[in-house]
Amino acid sequence: MLDLFYNEIIKEASFGRVDCGMMYNVLFETNVHGRIMYRINEKIKNNSSLLIPTLMIKDKDKFNEALLKYYSLAHSFYKGTMDDSINYDKSILTLLWNNATVDDFNNPVEYINRYIDFLTNSINIEKDTYSEILDSNINIQIRKEPLYEETPHSMYIKAIKDNLYYEFPIVRFGISNDTCYIYAVQQEKDKKEITQENLKYQKKIHRLLFKVNENFNENVKDNINNPENLTGISPSALAAITITLSILNDLGIKKVCVPSFLPVRYNAKEINFLVRINLLKSKGKDVETLNNIMHDYQENHEMIQRNISDKLLRYFRRLEYCFSNIDIKSLPHEIDSNTHLELSNYKSCNNKLLEELYLLTNNVKNKGK
Repeated sequence: MLDLFYNEIIKEASFGRVDCGMMYNVLFETNVHGRIMYRINEKIKNNSSLLIPTLMIKDKDKFNEALLKYYSLAHSFYKGTMDDSINYDKSILTLLWNNATVDDFNNPVEYINRYIDFLTNSINIEKDTYSEILDSNINIQIRKEPLYEETPHSMYIKAIKDNLYYEFPIVRFGISNDTCYIYAVQQEKDKKEITQENLKYQKKIHRLLFKVNENFNENVKDNINNPENLTGISPSALAAITITLSILNDLGIKKVCVPSFLPVRYNAKEINFLVRINLLKSKGKDVETLNNIMHDYQENHEMIQRNISDKLLRYFRRLEYCFSNIDIKSLPHEIDSNTHLELSNYKSCNNKLLEELYLLTNNVKNKGK
């Protein structure tokens, strides 16, 4: 496995394209004991749209030990989740770096050990409770995820009434050293066909979730990170994070870390776009058309990245405003590239819906089907 990593993966990563049976856009440079291996092509390095991290291997023995341990655990954990045409071993050692921050690239042994903890700290939770405000049962599950997702486990939350359902955004997280790392809050990617009756129910829940804005001062600004006020968020995502934080508190996990920027995932979108542009060039597209496409893409990608990082931060700043027991200790780049929070025992919340959702797991009750 070490030969595979050092002779193939980091070599291909220096070009931004790692072939695992399918092509992964993974770009980083590797420094082993002060020596750069497989220097990145100058044309790639000079591309201002790419933010290239350097994997700093300062102690090769410790790095190798951690990497082999991760590989062994991941090979067992994800077994059977990938198509046979894909190089499973190579994918395990490649996709690990998708979720690393710049700090993680500087301290890879610590990062790998964290993902080892994510794999081994499996929490089996399935709870059914009831929301009076939403007039629905709330099902909460922690499920195993495939290799390409940010974390091995995620929180799935669903409102259910009379065989109708509403799915909240998925919270992707891992636990290491009594700290929960929340990497993403995302809507389910696969669209499902639903009946008109179920669509009507979903619209009803969507309207009720806007109660998260009651008693909120719309003039409160997130001046530290973004000029938008703290109402510019998804009510369903705010609700999903609230329930997740409550579960964590029940488990005695008081520290939460939210990584702010994942350079490999950012670059992957850039590389995919550059490949597309080169294809259009080969088909004879004129310069003006290509420039317009590139301009529109760049604006769109920057907006998406702001939504990923800034909006995620605003969720937690909003919850800090609403809950007396949620305290943001540091923002990105104050200590490191992450947001750090601490939870204490529940005291009060200035919003009835958020309070009810937070207390659901502390007072489990079920009403109807």
